[in-house]
Amino acid sequence: MDWELCSQHLTSGYIPVAVALVLYFVLARILKKQHHVGHIFISVVFTFYLVGILTMTGIWYRGAFSPRIVYVPFIDMIRGPIDTILNVFLFIPLGLFLPLLYDKFDRVGKVLLAGFLISLSVEIIQMFGCGATDINDLITNAIGSCAGYGVFKVLEKCIPEKWIGVFRISGKNGYAELIGYWIGTVIMMLTVQPLLFRSIFR
Repeated sequence: MDWELCSQHLTSGYIPVAVALVLYFVLARILKKQHHVGHIFISVVFTFYLVGILTMTGIWYRGAFSPRIVYVPFIDMIRGPIDTILNVFLFIPLGLFLPLLYDKFDRVGKVLLAGFLISLSVEIIQMFGCGATDINDLITNAIGSCAGYGVFKVLEKCIPEKWIGVFRISGKNGYAELIGYWIGTVIMMLTVQPLLFRSIFR
């Protein structure tokens, strides 16, 4: 993997996402929906992490539409253990961020479902010239999400509850915000990011 190229795509992805976040929180303030500075800070880190997921999975690559779908599970995991481990680690932060940001993600099943759906959307995007769609990625990403939730539960026992409350928002607004973060980041990475990349680095 060309790490310099990846860093350039990351940088050109961070810029529009950061601008969108500023607009989102300014609008929320105007509408009297205030967020604690802790939640804002973790939201920035989280959305930058989402940019990282999309960059590492090759959303920026533009190829011909020639979908390659791997239906058979586990075989590629055994053949490529390093890729398997990396796919697990890629989604561990997701399982940590979700219960930290939103009190609705207080069950491993909800985190697992969110991880699966985000991974599935990445695999669908990869069908359009970005790479292969692989059921093994879905499995390993889901495992990573669950592992991240386990890490959160361990940390939760060591950190005062009032501190965690600083980062969280309550209620169903959390679902809407998460969906907005993900869809917004995907749109930015498919539209604005390529333009910035060509303007800055090419």
